[in-house]
Amino acid sequence: MREDSLIPYRTGELSGERILVLAAHPDDEVLGCGGTLRLTAGGGRAVRVWIATDGDSQEGVSAAEAPEYGRTRRDEAGRAVAALGLDAPVFGGLPDRGLAADQPGLAAALEAQLREFDPDLVFAPAPSEIHPDHRALGEAIYRRVASSRPADADHDRFRLLRLAFYEISHPILPNTLIDIASVSDRKNAALAAYQSQQAVRDYAGAIGGLNAYRRLTLGGEGPVEAFRVISYDEASTRSLEEFRRSIGPSVISDGERGPAPASVVVRTRNRPALLREALESLAAQTARPQEVVVVNDGGASPADVVAPFRDRFDVVLEESAERRGRSAAANRGAARARQELITFLDDDDRCYPDHLERLARAHRAGPEPVCYTDAVTVVYERRDERWEPRHRALQYSLDFDPDYLLLANYIPIHTLILPRALYAKSGGFDETLEYSEDWDFLIRLSFDVSFRHVRGVTCEYRVFGEGDGDPLHAAAGGAAFQEARRRIYERYRAHRTEAGLAAVLDRLRAQVAFWYGRDAVSQGELHYQRESHRRLGETIAQRERKLTRVPELEAELAAERARLSGEIESARLRIAEVGNDRERAESELTEAHLEIERLSDILSQVYGSRTWRLHLFLDRLRGRR
Repeated sequence: MREDSLIPYRTGELSGERILVLAAHPDDEVLGCGGTLRLTAGGGRAVRVWIATDGDSQEGVSAAEAPEYGRTRRDEAGRAVAALGLDAPVFGGLPDRGLAADQPGLAAALEAQLREFDPDLVFAPAPSEIHPDHRALGEAIYRRVASSRPADADHDRFRLLRLAFYEISHPILPNTLIDIASVSDRKNAALAAYQSQQAVRDYAGAIGGLNAYRRLTLGGEGPVEAFRVISYDEASTRSLEEFRRSIGPSVISDGERGPAPASVVVRTRNRPALLREALESLAAQTARPQEVVVVNDGGASPADVVAPFRDRFDVVLEESAERRGRSAAANRGAARARQELITFLDDDDRCYPDHLERLARAHRAGPEPVCYTDAVTVVYERRDERWEPRHRALQYSLDFDPDYLLLANYIPIHTLILPRALYAKSGGFDETLEYSEDWDFLIRLSFDVSFRHVRGVTCEYRVFGEGDGDPLHAAAGGAAFQEARRRIYERYRAHRTEAGLAAVLDRLRAQVAFWYGRDAVSQGELHYQRESHRRLGETIAQRERKLTRVPELEAELAAERARLSGEIESARLRIAEVGNDRERAESELTEAHLEIERLSDILSQVYGSRTWRLHLFLDRLRGRR
């Protein structure tokens, strides 16, 4: 993998019309993005700096001193942002070092800022930061953006929003580098305003070193600020922990928040490579399952694949000499499970690192006994003997609706967690069904209990091209799936009521109306983009036409240069000739002057002679004078 695919080798730009800067403490905003804020200040842009905490907490500061210390830091923040040319900051007043402990309060305060200011670009500390307040703030904005869905009334606030995560105490893997050399003096002036912090530790020196290091892949000199910039599309299709681990070493290690009191049933058959990836995704969980039951449904033994994972969690390998079907495999796995909760994961799917942690937390919060998250559909294509992701789409994210469930399944089975006793009570999977057995199970389960939908992608529903290793793996929409759907429709015909169908129809109509409205907005945006593209194309074409004439102009200039050079040379020769003529003329004039002087002397001598005087006397006598 080339280096330039991992980190930028050229500078970028970060700008917006309404920019919201989120900082956990006074000074974070300058340390993380002060130079970039100075570059974006002015030009009609609206910039708001929101500092979440009161800044009261610091090592060496007593409880009695804390209020005054906090006031000092807030005063310093006012002077710091003024040095950057920004308006006075807004303070959230939340307890310093308490953001992680008060996630509801932080979420509410953040929601108010988003609703009131309506930004199109948000700066925030990266969720990979070491300080718990930094991390909590980064997590909160990521979750809020990632949980927005197209049908939400306020979705327009998020669908074009960009998040720019900055680094302070933990370097990130950036995708945008901003050259701040031209404004580094203003950033240093803003940092100098935080005298209370510099007295504790040389934060300015530390961030200066980090900014200098960020110049490593760029030319020139001076400091550079680094960011990981993502859009709504990326945030909504990636789990928080998956994103955190993609931008650098995570501060949350595998298994740190576990074990989860759950058994994961994994069905497999002759797909060892995919099975290994599925088990690796379970081993990478922040809350690892206490038990994984691998059910081999009549394929080659996966014992060698399973063995390396036995030190990560308890592994039960259930093998069958002959294939008995997907439903039977799930039931056999559930029968061997020993934990309170049960989940499923087929060998061709995978979970993101926070999958079980979020499911277990939601189940504890209750009151619904069944919880499910969202799954992103990822289409894979084979390249160089490997499956590589080519497309991601948020296909499975719908709030619980039992009437809708009677018509279509919107809950992939590996997004689900439920009590093992409830699974047994419901009768498990119908072993007469080879396909859509999970849908049938969910319908029966919904007759007895309600489900809780946890908004947020925590796993992948993987779609592979040909050659996935399972000849019995029928494609969705194929004849086998259509037959399974027909059987399920027939089986639960009596449960589909007119009121339920009307409610689903109203929901579908609302969705269609929503998408028609969104389409109209999108068409307007598309028209604007096309017009902008057309104007840009015309400008480029004009410049290209000028560029195409460059060789011609260069030839003309060369000819003109040659002509002028010839004329200059001719002029030089003429000047030389004129100089020579002048010298000759001056010489002749000198000679003439000398001749005149000689003749004048002769005349003087003649006029003064007795002969000339006698000549004059005779002329008078003759009457000539």
